[in-house]
Amino acid sequence: MRKSAIVIGFGAFFLTLALLLQFYAFEKLTVIPADTNTQQVLSDNNAKFFDADTLSFKQGLVTTRQTVVADKKASDAEGKNSIVLNINQSTDNNNQAPPIDAFTAHLALDRHTGKVIDCCNDNMNGKPVQHQGYTVKFPFGAGKGSYPYWDNTLQKPMTMKFAGTDKIRGLSVYRYHGVVPQTTYTKQAIPGFVFGGAKDSPGVTADRAYANDRTIWVEPQTGAFIKVEEKEVVTLTDPANGKSVKGIDTDQVMNDATVKANVDEYKGKASQLKLLKLMPYVLGILGLILLVVGVVLLLAAGRRDRTGRADDTDVDNDTRRGARHAEGDGDDYARA
Repeated sequence: MRKSAIVIGFGAFFLTLALLLQFYAFEKLTVIPADTNTQQVLSDNNAKFFDADTLSFKQGLVTTRQTVVADKKASDAEGKNSIVLNINQSTDNNNQAPPIDAFTAHLALDRHTGKVIDCCNDNMNGKPVQHQGYTVKFPFGAGKGSYPYWDNTLQKPMTMKFAGTDKIRGLSVYRYHGVVPQTTYTKQAIPGFVFGGAKDSPGVTADRAYANDRTIWVEPQTGAFIKVEEKEVVTLTDPANGKSVKGIDTDQVMNDATVKANVDEYKGKASQLKLLKLMPYVLGILGLILLVVGVVLLLAAGRRDRTGRADDTDVDNDTRRGARHAEGDGDDYARA
């Protein structure tokens, strides 16, 4: 009895632990940190671009820096498992104003899903905008499907499709790919000589078009972006004569230091989440097995007790019958 009770107790304990890991611990770990503060750096050593500093076309190093910082005060005010982020991104060749391209964004994410939520003065460059889809990460437990990803240039989501699996510095990642076809999205004042005219040519209000071939490598357990590549082309067109020039033509990839930092940060977290996903099943199965074994032991002990009591009853009956026979034999001897 005692042995069966111990086995059943352990079975119940493992089942309870499995439920706690599945429905409590996992939820507590799969959240975006409230103190998020990151910087991602992409670069291209051979980019072609129009340099606004010198008003000339150049070829050389172009770097994009993106910082993502949690707005704790706004996050606390919003609550509801949300996190409010301030994003600042700048692309330039020499870190001197004006940059080739730049923007700021203020938006909020669901800390559990990583998806944008509608709240908290959502804006880009101070102008109201409604971010949609995913921005700085994919969901925890990212799958082999497609996700809507916010394109900051067009200010609308585009589709990132699962394209295969890779390893980056020993870390298993999912590769997602998406294409933004050339799209005219704004107008820009450009010196007339950019389109082949004389130096004193009047300025042109050019159509600015954008295209991007984007690849994102994601650690699937955490949904974290480990590496990003953006093949971006910006085209400027004089609407009067249809002449076009490329404002920028670049293939920017996260630099080695950024990729290494991402791998170092998320490799351990990914292993923890993998283990946390597996343990509820292991503990649950072990708990069920122990419960079954405990019940079997309990039933077996019960049968042994009943058999023992039956044997004791038979012995007592035999003893009593023997005593009665002995008494009968004594009477006969006395009569003889």
